[in-house]
Amino acid sequence: MMKLPPADKGKSVSLELSEKSSLSKTGFTRTSVFKGSKFSSVATDKIMLADISDPQEAIAYAKVLRMEPPSTIIPGLKTQKIKTHEGKTILVVDDESSILKFMESSLAAAGFRNIKTASNGKNALKALGLIPQDSGKTVDSDIELVVLDVILPDTNGFEICKLIRQSNCDIPVILISGHDIEEIQNKLIECGADDFLEKPFSRAELFTRVKLLMNRKRKSHHDASPEEPTTLKFKMNHNIPFIGDNINGYIIIEPLGWGKNSLVYKVMDTDTKKIFSLKMLSRSSIENKGTVERFKNEVEIMSRIKHPNIVEFIDSGYHNKCPYLVMEHVAGVDLEEYLVTRNKVPLITFGHIAHDIASAISELHRNKIYHRDIKLKNILYDIKSEKAKLSDFGIAKLPESLGTTQEGFVVGTPIYLAPEIFMGEPATAQSDIYSYGATLYHLITGSPPFVADTSIGLFKKHKLEKPPSISSIRTDLPEEWNTLIVEKCLAKNPLDRPASMYDTQLEIERITSFQKENKVIKFAGNS
Repeated sequence: MMKLPPADKGKSVSLELSEKSSLSKTGFTRTSVFKGSKFSSVATDKIMLADISDPQEAIAYAKVLRMEPPSTIIPGLKTQKIKTHEGKTILVVDDESSILKFMESSLAAAGFRNIKTASNGKNALKALGLIPQDSGKTVDSDIELVVLDVILPDTNGFEICKLIRQSNCDIPVILISGHDIEEIQNKLIECGADDFLEKPFSRAELFTRVKLLMNRKRKSHHDASPEEPTTLKFKMNHNIPFIGDNINGYIIIEPLGWGKNSLVYKVMDTDTKKIFSLKMLSRSSIENKGTVERFKNEVEIMSRIKHPNIVEFIDSGYHNKCPYLVMEHVAGVDLEEYLVTRNKVPLITFGHIAHDIASAISELHRNKIYHRDIKLKNILYDIKSEKAKLSDFGIAKLPESLGTTQEGFVVGTPIYLAPEIFMGEPATAQSDIYSYGATLYHLITGSPPFVADTSIGLFKKHKLEKPPSISSIRTDLPEEWNTLIVEKCLAKNPLDRPASMYDTQLEIERITSFQKENKVIKFAGNS
């Protein structure tokens, strides 16, 4: 007989095996370790696992025993009876054919006979009856569960999941991704996914999740009253704002994005009908004191500063105990997204952005505020107005709190950090100037000044190495830009950097003025 003790997610538990257990034939010792079990104890002497050669896979299969009677077959298990799931249609969506075949064969071996597959979002939506077939007709979908990859060639799994939920359909959805669940938990909540599998996963894990959701759906249909709307159940379960919800006078139009701790929405003021962006901490984040303090810090800084190149603060408050801030809506993209959609940033555009952000940082420094996380992701660019705006002040420092950072604690994004910040020195105007220089370098060359596998490796490069000349990568760039960015802003010694951000701004104005006078930018539109 084997026993699998109860365990909390993420903790290790022992799987104790008797001397007679067939698992001993696979090379197990009497006690093997299994991490991450979230199920209760199981004891059975009717399931033989002799055919499983991989110890970790065998333990994963042991999880499944909690879901089915001993007579039910699991792939790789020798049992007396195969239970088929006639009439249960599952849609599996993934653009990698090997993963698609793996999931299809795994579910088929587990007794599921009706399996449909799709390699992109469009075909998935057709199979679900949410968009017409090529013939122009919409099918009546018989699908009872969807296993859906997050990354697809024409869309993403989050968007498809949201469309399923918006159609008032209660089909269970399992999202699969190579990302850790901690990285995408807010997106999972927002789109309404029922479960999540992190790649790589075993046959047993896939079957377990599918069977669990099938049973849950069957039970919910039995227990729920016929008139109970699915969307209402979803709202009650997740308790997060939805499109159309009113947050203290701001109507949610659409979600704009998710972070590790917050959600961002496009909203409309019910009085003025103006469009804004609303950023709110997620329910799971408000228990974290540090996260809440950083959010309050961002609200405080944004409410103090008014500048054309800094995202404007509008309002703040609480909704269901979650703090939020309302800010100017920038109809554009962040520079990280802007860069990946273009092979080359035009020189004239680069000059505009460099000046706009220098002006914004100069205003912060004039108020003795240091941003501490200047990077492409935190700069928004409105392509139509050609204006750049600095955003995200969560870890910026107010003058009254400059001495409160724990000694030796490094904050910021490592690929843009000044060498002295890596060593635990406090933020200064010069450390912001370094991060600004690293950001400009990344924007104009397409790559950050230094790349390494670890933060320690990055620190060594920031401290000891000089990045390649910008002019060697962008031959259309005047040498003055290389001098300002590489020789001055990215100087190792803070004393060798520009004395202030305002001086940097003036230098940019001189360079761009020279470009115009000498028609250096005549080819910029083709860059």
